[in-house]
Amino acid sequence: RDRPLARQAIPSLCIALLLLCTFTTTHSFVSTTAACNKKLRSHQPTTLSVHCVQNNNSTHVLTRRSSIITSSIAIASSCFFPQLPSSAADIDVVTTTEQQSTAARASITIPLKYEPKLCAYTVSYVVGDTKFGAIVDTGSPFLVVPQTSCRPDYKWGCYRAEESQPSGLEPTYERFVGNEGMMEWREGKFSFANSIAMVSSFAILFPQSSSMVFGVVSESLLDGSGGLFLGLVKETNSWIRPSFLGQSDVGAFSVDLREREGFDKSLTLYGGSRQPQQKFSNPSYAIPLVRDLNKRFGDATIHYVGVASSLIVNGNNLATSSRRNKIYVIFDTGCTGMSISTSLFNERYSIARERRENNLWGNVELQFSTVSGGVASLNAKKPLTTTLDDSPWGKKLDGHLIVLGLAFLEGHE
Repeated sequence: RDRPLARQAIPSLCIALLLLCTFTTTHSFVSTTAACNKKLRSHQPTTLSVHCVQNNNSTHVLTRRSSIITSSIAIASSCFFPQLPSSAADIDVVTTTEQQSTAARASITIPLKYEPKLCAYTVSYVVGDTKFGAIVDTGSPFLVVPQTSCRPDYKWGCYRAEESQPSGLEPTYERFVGNEGMMEWREGKFSFANSIAMVSSFAILFPQSSSMVFGVVSESLLDGSGGLFLGLVKETNSWIRPSFLGQSDVGAFSVDLREREGFDKSLTLYGGSRQPQQKFSNPSYAIPLVRDLNKRFGDATIHYVGVASSLIVNGNNLATSSRRNKIYVIFDTGCTGMSISTSLFNERYSIARERRENNLWGNVELQFSTVSGGVASLNAKKPLTTTLDDSPWGKKLDGHLIVLGLAFLEGHE
């Protein structure tokens, strides 16, 4: 675990995540993973954080676990996700063919910066008149800013209340390990600090940019093992606060983490019903997304989830999906290694002891069935692996849950 981070370029993994969101909200979101972003918050070691939200008379506590990449990534196939409906506006608003075509062509590309001390990719944006930085996170939904004391050594942005106004939404209570506090919800102007796009494209994708709802993360929470993230999950349950992309007309996005000379790693947002898979070289490697975690097991957020057909560790099959027991995989750029169900972790530990293996998670491969009937694989070598509760949302899973981070996604689009 103390080995230095080693990363290398690998063939393209094409992932287009297409989204739907129509909801009202009253309470905050809880995610299950986090990146090793201790420098973004404090100098304390990152181990585990807990978010707590109160809903009526009950309290929901879920975890965010940190993972880091400790070695290089193996080769994986190309894949992307199929399209979902875009937004309620497509139903409620009648537009002309020309307007629809313009929205479909709109796109914004935002460069990403890798922060070695955070083991994560960060993105810059402006709320009010102030520039902020946060980890780009496909595992959470919110636009947030830090309520810091504007100290000189903090480079992620200085929140100024006079640059925004109250949203009318009640604050939510958040709890991380050893730290508790309130999340305030405000409204303010939003833009990306250094996006590559026409001004008209931004206006099309973010028609509410003059008044976006965002969360203000208290300094006490940032001092713990939580973190500051730009969330890219669009859909949530109705009691969740407004998501970042839920306040936009973004219909798809791609995260490009390939190593290419002359090109930055980037986040691209697409408008309307645009089919981003058309620009990818091998659309036959599409991995279907499922909503089982939300519909069956109580996940309040529509995470980007695929079903792995098999999990292979050190050349041996550890788990296989069946009709009743599936391997659910959350694709999460806010996690940098892998988090896995406790029962599956313990099973792997027992096998490794019995076989006297030297490495618990040496070579890890997840295989997925594609829409064309083929197989797509994601691989990592010695990813730091942590455990997840077998009942992360209060109801025991039929199968296993894996949160897949940058160790498997690095080098791909």
